[in-house]
Amino acid sequence: MSKLVKQIAKKHGVSPKQVEKDMKEAIRVAMLNRNSTPESKALWDKLSPDGKEPSIEEFIKFCQQQI
Repeated sequence: MSKLVKQIAKKHGVSPKQVEKDMKEAIRVAMLNRNSTPESKALWDKLSPDGKEPSIEEFIKFCQQQI
């Protein structure tokens, strides 16, 4: 995970902490819109059945499994 964050930070000229902050914010915004479509609700229900915000690692792992 750290390697990925560092690569993204380098590519965009920002710090790894900024990348993590932005990723957490994106996850938070997506969760706020989790019920916008039946498809997104179904995915979020699989990713976070308890309704808690997943960590960056959990989110990326889930995305990898979906691909």
